[in-house]
Amino acid sequence: MTQRSATRGSGRGSITVALDAMGGDNAPANIVRGALSAARDLDVDIILVGRGREIRSHLPAAQRNLRIREASEAITMDAPPTAVRRMRDSSIMVGLELLKDGEADAFLSFGNTGAVMAGALFTLGRVPGVARPALGALFRNGRGATSLLLDVGANVEARPQHLAQFATMGRAYVERVLRHRNPSVGLLNVGEEEVKGTSLHQETYRVLERQETNFVGNIEGNQMVAGAADVIVSDGFTGNVAVKLTEGVAEQLFGELKRSIDASLIHMAGAWLMRGAFQGLRAHWDYAKVGSAPLFGIDGAVLVGHGRANTEAVASGIRSARSVVEAGVVDAIRDAVAGTAPVDDDDLDDPPPPPQRDGQVSDTWRYERR
Repeated sequence: MTQRSATRGSGRGSITVALDAMGGDNAPANIVRGALSAARDLDVDIILVGRGREIRSHLPAAQRNLRIREASEAITMDAPPTAVRRMRDSSIMVGLELLKDGEADAFLSFGNTGAVMAGALFTLGRVPGVARPALGALFRNGRGATSLLLDVGANVEARPQHLAQFATMGRAYVERVLRHRNPSVGLLNVGEEEVKGTSLHQETYRVLERQETNFVGNIEGNQMVAGAADVIVSDGFTGNVAVKLTEGVAEQLFGELKRSIDASLIHMAGAWLMRGAFQGLRAHWDYAKVGSAPLFGIDGAVLVGHGRANTEAVASGIRSARSVVEAGVVDAIRDAVAGTAPVDDDDLDDPPPPPQRDGQVSDTWRYERR
């Protein structure tokens, strides 16, 4: 970490966020609008990274705490993670270099998650002792609180020690940012009994039982959504399926509800009377409220958000980035990992797998900084 980042993380001075203006389904328009909203409401400086001409077309005027850093290339959502190696002047790589050089305290992108992960590994590397960085997903649970699920796609295959390390990193984040004292940890599995699941789950259960003082055991998908644990750990394959299924069910539910209301005047009248309840329900499931989540285990504050981010989601993502820096999450993860048993990461020396072309980040943990 740079001295500048360490100073900002201790709560002194304004936070600077390097924002990938070219990342996301509606970039740069929504990214710029979200940055303008955050610049008005938050004590934060924002560097919009990308093609200056396109960015300026969405800026109404010069802003005191908004500036542009030129980057001539943009990595598309369907590009493989290895694109960062040849596209050094992409908005992702330029933004990560700003973080590395201390010009920014955090980097945030709503673009290609696999490319962000690979670029972060190339540029910043891992926190010492971290075997595999992980992707996290934050969601509102049935208790009205926020839970963290990790991994959700970076490691489709993992060892028990890796999942245990995910728990360590996730707990550090929940303690520092969400302010949960002694957060509970659960293992996503197909049943509650410790003998359920594959050998990976059974051995992970035993490791977590020894390591985590507030381990609540195995939890099933419905318990995850209900809020059975503050931190839920999983291999990336299962975690990705779980989070995408949850998003899909919520979208379908609201879609069916809207069609049912629109089909009848009586339903429409009833919906108008219950509009406050419906608005509260939608807000509970709205990804825009969450904004972004960090890449756990990267040696710097790197955050990613949903590719469909609207203006509110971008502003929320910037708020999350500021919180991660102010709470010193990277240092907290470094301290937490240093206090655990070392993880065998010899497999990191293996050659990288074939590039993934579906926007996922399968096994990008293998790409080391060169």
